[in-house]
Amino acid sequence: MFLSTIIVSETITAGLYGSNGQSSYYFKEYTFNVPSSYKLTGKGFDSSSKLNYMNFKKGNDYVKVSIDKYSTKFNKKIMDGYTYFTWNGQSLYKTSISGVTGFYNEQNGAKTFVFSSGSDVIYLQTKGVDISYVISGITQKEYLSKTQDEYDYDDNLDYESDAYDDSFDDSFDDGSYYNYNW
Repeated sequence: MFLSTIIVSETITAGLYGSNGQSSYYFKEYTFNVPSSYKLTGKGFDSSSKLNYMNFKKGNDYVKVSIDKYSTKFNKKIMDGYTYFTWNGQSLYKTSISGVTGFYNEQNGAKTFVFSSGSDVIYLQTKGVDISYVISGITQKEYLSKTQDEYDYDDNLDYESDAYDDSFDDSFDDGSYYNYNW
């Protein structure tokens, strides 16, 4: 098996696997599989939709990936409570594909799948490629609220007060070592 890695940009890395015709793209902490015959036609940040994106095309077939990193509207916990989701005027219904729970619809040969992983929302649209193939390398993350994060507001206060206490205690230790009169 021939394996090589190509850096496409700062945020997209592609690994080409010559024996099975697959390219795996690492984009915004997620791995997406795209047939190696598809060409990367666009990538970046869309300021109007506030989404990071990468698009691939081969003839009339395509793979479009958009990510709302640290979404302020949706997260996995919120989306788990929905039975359907509407995106771009299209009703998507809850399902699980390759172990990832999200919302799916197929219309005019285009397959759309929207799911959340942690606090990120990922929008996929494909034509000519199965969604299961594209997301087979993704492990969906649970959403952790801020109180469960390692460094939330209270932890920072504790950390800062501990740092202050330590430096304050050290000054007393230094003073006693040098026989300062307090």
